[in-house]
Amino acid sequence: MKKSIRTKLMALLLAATIVPMALSMVISDFYIKNQVTGKAIAENRSLLEVGKDNILNYMNTLNRNSLSVYNSINSPTSLYAIIERFTAPGADAEAADLAYRTTIYQHLLNMYQSNKEIHQIHLQIGRGEDSWSYLLARGLFRSGYEAQGGWPAGRADDPAPFMEPAHKSASYALDSRRSVSARDVITLRRPIIRTPSDQVIGYLSIDVLLTELGDICGRLALSEEEKLYVLDRGGNVVCGAKPEDGDLLKNTGWTRKLLTDTGGTGDFKWSDSSFSGYVVYDTLQTQFMDWVVVKQLPYDYLYQNAQGIRMINSLIISLSLIVAVIATLVVSVQFTSPIKKLIARMNLVQAGKWSAGADARLVRSSDEFGVLERRFGTMVSTIEELINREYKLALANKTNQLKAMQAQINPHFLNNALQSIGTLALQSNAPKVYGLVAAMARMMRYSMNTEESVVPLSAELSHAKAYLELQKQRFGEDLDAFYEIDPETMDVAVPKMLLQPLVENYFKHGYEPGTGGGSGDGGAGGGSVEKEAGIAEAGGTGAAGAAGQAGAKLYVRAWLEGEREWLRVEIADNGKGMEPGPLESLRARLNRAAAEDGMGGQIGLANVRMRLRLYFGEEAGMAVDASPGGGFKAALRIPLRQTPAAEEMPAGAQAREAGDDREGTR
Repeated sequence: MKKSIRTKLMALLLAATIVPMALSMVISDFYIKNQVTGKAIAENRSLLEVGKDNILNYMNTLNRNSLSVYNSINSPTSLYAIIERFTAPGADAEAADLAYRTTIYQHLLNMYQSNKEIHQIHLQIGRGEDSWSYLLARGLFRSGYEAQGGWPAGRADDPAPFMEPAHKSASYALDSRRSVSARDVITLRRPIIRTPSDQVIGYLSIDVLLTELGDICGRLALSEEEKLYVLDRGGNVVCGAKPEDGDLLKNTGWTRKLLTDTGGTGDFKWSDSSFSGYVVYDTLQTQFMDWVVVKQLPYDYLYQNAQGIRMINSLIISLSLIVAVIATLVVSVQFTSPIKKLIARMNLVQAGKWSAGADARLVRSSDEFGVLERRFGTMVSTIEELINREYKLALANKTNQLKAMQAQINPHFLNNALQSIGTLALQSNAPKVYGLVAAMARMMRYSMNTEESVVPLSAELSHAKAYLELQKQRFGEDLDAFYEIDPETMDVAVPKMLLQPLVENYFKHGYEPGTGGGSGDGGAGGGSVEKEAGIAEAGGTGAAGAAGQAGAKLYVRAWLEGEREWLRVEIADNGKGMEPGPLESLRARLNRAAAEDGMGGQIGLANVRMRLRLYFGEEAGMAVDASPGGGFKAALRIPLRQTPAAEEMPAGAQAREAGDDREGTR
């Protein structure tokens, strides 16, 4: 080698370490700015949300105070009733003033004292030059004719209340010689309407000082660099700036952009001669106001903390880079030793020493290389197990094929002979004989087909049904078979000859010689069934009896379990069952039986269990259960995620084997 793996590894690790860290140092400034900006915007949006709620609560309190005009509306001494009498046709305003001035004063005083921020309250009864006005200010209560009440002319007929932005308070043209000093206020304007119509019969104006509202806004600004304003939709300043500065804010570009948003909350970047930074805003919309709370976050203020974070991150990255370079050199030097050990184990496996290559005692390291070596050992063990498994599976299939081939005595001759017998049966008007011959032909074709080792469950079910048709003829009407098959299981791939051996055990070991033989023709009716030697049939299927035992029943069930992850197949009968001792002995022998145990002279329980394990692994299994007088049951459990259909089931198997049998529960 021109260059050792150590040199290549050092170069690779150094490049993989230095290049990303160098790039991170270059882009860290951009990243930190984005992070700091995003956090600041999120915090300020949350802060504005809280401030908006406080402002809404404060303004709603003022609004409810203005609605006290309508309190006790049916009482003759209520403020609303007095206003109605003032505005009644032919009413004398001066006389009404003399009669109700004290009552009006009490009502206005109650409003005035409900909030310490109220600067003055102006009540105008009527409209135009005939209107009568009352003004309650700090220490003053005045009344008189009001030629110009200060109500906006364009909204004289509008019954909706509204807010006026910050301005200097006025005396409403009442007794200017004793006017109250002008203050910065906002004004809540509420037209008084004649219910239930919208006819305006008076106007109520409440001037509110900006002290409380300014305190609320002040708590929303965390530093002097941050600027916070409350604007109306006309761009007028409600609070946060001097009223005379409102024209400057109204004409800025960011204000015009802000006021185009008709609702909701948001933020945007802005940069011009007036302001450079982020603008965060939220809207306050009620029946009587449409305001926007806006906060300016200058870039200099936002990135003030980011500068310190950048310096700390740069220092950390530099130190990390030094440590990473040193660690890279150390790791690269020690890297080759475990690799050489792993190569040595690979050489052992290549030489055929599987056990030595999979020996976990050779692994002493507990780091990633140790994990790699142990995983390699696990992989070698798995490969060896798969090789043995495939070998045993192939051996089992070959054995079954040899047995089937031994039975293939001139199959064409047998097929032709059976076809001739079936034809003769139909000609002799013996459809039952024809059905038995057809069932025998199906079983023969299925057994002699050695090309397929995996078939759909429907094919196995069809084969088992053909077998039961012949046995029913043998044992007569005392035998009943019942099927409970989930249609979704019909296409599941299973090993061939899975069900018929389990069903056959019922007749091989459930029928006792000398009890009678059924009603079948052909010599099987009165004969006895001899038990065959071998572990596979030692337990039978519970000795349910056949023709000699009245009411013999066989149940075949198949369904899906769990989240469609398991196939469950059960073969059960209602025979006399087994005692606990023999049953446990059968289970023990099945569990320790080797593959060869089930391959003697028949295909039995042990062979079925062995082929399930070979095809599906240790997760697949077969369980047997019985009780005295309660019958015998064999249950198969097959994992669907390991179904070998795609790899091992030949194309067209379903069409050839299962096309003639798709029935449900009998």
